[in-house]
Amino acid sequence: MPADHEPLTFDLGAAARLVAMRWRRVAAGVVFGLLVSAAVLLFWRPSFDGRALLLIREFPGTTGSLPSKSSIVSQLVPGLLGDQGDEELATELALLQSRAAIGAVVDSLRLEVQPREPGRTPPALLIDSLKLPDRFRPVKLTLKAGANVLPQGIVYASKTGAGAYVKLVDREDAISDLADRLSVEKAGGDAVEIRYSGRDSTTAAQVPNLLAHVYMTRRMTVDRGLNQRRLEFLTARADTVRHDLRHGVDSLAHLQTASGAGVDATIAARGLADQYATVQGQLAQLSASQHALDSLVAMVAARRADPRALAGFPDLLRSAAINDLVSAIAQVETQRTVLLGRVAPGAPQVAALQRARDSLTAQLLPMAEAYRQALARQRASLQATADSLETQLAALPAREAGVVKQEADVKQLSELDAGMGAQVLQARLAAMLEGGDVRLVDTAAVPRRVSFPRPLPTWLVGLFAGLLLGLLLVPLGGVPSES
Repeated sequence: MPADHEPLTFDLGAAARLVAMRWRRVAAGVVFGLLVSAAVLLFWRPSFDGRALLLIREFPGTTGSLPSKSSIVSQLVPGLLGDQGDEELATELALLQSRAAIGAVVDSLRLEVQPREPGRTPPALLIDSLKLPDRFRPVKLTLKAGANVLPQGIVYASKTGAGAYVKLVDREDAISDLADRLSVEKAGGDAVEIRYSGRDSTTAAQVPNLLAHVYMTRRMTVDRGLNQRRLEFLTARADTVRHDLRHGVDSLAHLQTASGAGVDATIAARGLADQYATVQGQLAQLSASQHALDSLVAMVAARRADPRALAGFPDLLRSAAINDLVSAIAQVETQRTVLLGRVAPGAPQVAALQRARDSLTAQLLPMAEAYRQALARQRASLQATADSLETQLAALPAREAGVVKQEADVKQLSELDAGMGAQVLQARLAAMLEGGDVRLVDTAAVPRRVSFPRPLPTWLVGLFAGLLLGLLLVPLGGVPSES
């Protein structure tokens, strides 16, 4: 067999003898690895892991009877999870990691302050409040109790914080630092896991819990507020109708007893009474819608409510023009929300999307005004019809007309009471369930030990890494020849 095809062989015994001869290299590698481990344990700032689990789930079919309403509302309010789970959950993840939500956590926990000495201390324990209006480079200082006046701003330290040595960063840098230490991922199904690597155990647990709380608070949408106002209005109206119904039944019984009139009346009188009751019912429904819309339009015009609340008004959702406008607003708002997860709120792209959203939103009020005028005209027409029917009823014999009219009032109030009860139930369900089920399943607990660096794993990694380094150094310099 030719020499260039001879198989490669490895002499294990020779290798062992070589390692034994050059054991100092192996020992030097092990010592170096252990020294590196010791340096990591001594000088590396320890970190603690906090973990919270958030459930984000929508109840389908609770947002109304219109086929397109749930999709419209879910587009208007990012975060309502429906059948398009993955796409909308991605929006929720972006919202959780947005600089707006993280900034609220930074402000609450005073994370612009990073304690150095004593270490592993929550900043909120050392600092009462901060006033740092501008951007600045990080600075280090020793705190004194009370106001610490600096060129960068004012730091109000507590008595506990007196003598603490800290690093001070501006708000934007603190937000970026928290975002780097934060991880928000889909854990499976509708569950979202929030992880944070903190410099102290208390803050490691506080950040995931507070971030979830901020997110859930912001998710209390305009539409949920509208449903609550609608529920309050319908409940008050239903109570009034129920009181009027009881009073009408008592009046009818008294009138029939006093006049001796039976329940039978002329066909003409009953026909007029039925028409009158129908028109009165339609008038009551129109009045309820008009009063609710008038109140909402007035609040929007006075800038006490978001114009997007108009998009959640049940009657306006039937308009194709409103639906198209809502879809456009939802698309722009979603793009802006996702963009906020990557750039600062003052970025030109964010400002452009915000102006586009405000321009589209401003078109909702004129549309609502036009619909409001149409309701007024329709109500005036029905009122004229009701007045005409009432005049015809008045022309009937007084005793007969009184009984028939009272019967018609009782019938109309009974139907209205049943309808109002159904509307109250629907509004109560919508107020309770709209926006889905969003709750904190697992609250982050304060970790008992450091997540990194941990002593035993660090020593083992240093030992094996040093041993490997020493073995790699053994063959360097050639293999000595056997004498």
